[in-house]
Amino acid sequence: MKNLLLVTFLPLVIAGCSKSVDERADEFVEASFTLCGSKVQSYAQGDDGKIRIVCENNSYFSVKDQDTLAYMHELNGAYCRGQGFSAFHERSRYFTFICNGQKSFNIPK
Repeated sequence: MKNLLLVTFLPLVIAGCSKSVDERADEFVEASFTLCGSKVQSYAQGDDGKIRIVCENNSYFSVKDQDTLAYMHELNGAYCRGQGFSAFHERSRYFTFICNGQKSFNIPK
C-alpha cells in the first residue's frame, strides 16, 4: 500500500516542483525582455547561481537574482532613460552597465 501511494503522489510532487521552476524562469525571461528591448536569445542559470541572459540584439546581462532584475528596472529609468542596456554585470560591490545610448556607469551597491 505504501508503494502504491508513493507511486501515485511522487509524480505529482515532481510536477509541482518543476512548474514553479518554470514559472520562475518565465518571470526572469519576461523581466529581461523589457530590459533587452528585443527577444531573449538565451537564458541560463549557472552552477554559481548567476543568471546569464543574451538578447537577440547582442545585449547581455549577468545578474545574481530577481531582486537585481527589479533594481535594473530602476537603473534603466534613472540612468538610461528607459532605453535599456547593451550590457549589465553585477559585481561584488557595484553594478557595471552600458546603456543602449552607449553611456557607461559603475554604481555602488
